[in-house]
Amino acid sequence: MKFAVVDLETTGGKPADGRITEIGVVLMDDTNVVDTFQTLVDPGMPIQPFVQRLTGITDEMVQGKPQFSSVAETMRELLQGRIFVAHNVQFDSRFMIAEMKRCCIKFDPPRLCTVKLSRRFFPGLPSYSLHNLTQSLELPEFNHHRALADAMAAAEILKLVYEKIGPEKLLKEVKNMPKC
Repeated sequence: MKFAVVDLETTGGKPADGRITEIGVVLMDDTNVVDTFQTLVDPGMPIQPFVQRLTGITDEMVQGKPQFSSVAETMRELLQGRIFVAHNVQFDSRFMIAEMKRCCIKFDPPRLCTVKLSRRFFPGLPSYSLHNLTQSLELPEFNHHRALADAMAAAEILKLVYEKIGPEKLLKEVKNMPKC
């Protein structure tokens, strides 16, 4: 199976009035990482102060970086033919879909959520936030709320689930899978 484990940092919580500020992607073939991609993105709007404190990404850091329209085609190529995976996939996929739509690119990928997978296949943990989950599963520490680091952590969780249940069961968890 081919996966694109994605994490996005954004200006705020809603795609209708927010934009992406950082993209992190981990491309996996089964459990093997085959490539990574990371870029800051100029959202063309101010980043909310709360988000700046959370991520450490400031307006100054994204000033002069490419706008999403400049990386949209690269994103389409990276994500094409892969299952879109994220920790809270609804958040990341909605932002990516909205940004791609602004660039006139149709994007509606099959999706997997590492939060839902973790709740189902690692039940009873005290918390399923990315940071707490990685601690509970004894995965390496990472730089929280930065896109590539968060995507790498989610990729490690996906790898654990894949190894625990196998590809056939994992495929049954995929949402929006095209029918053959």
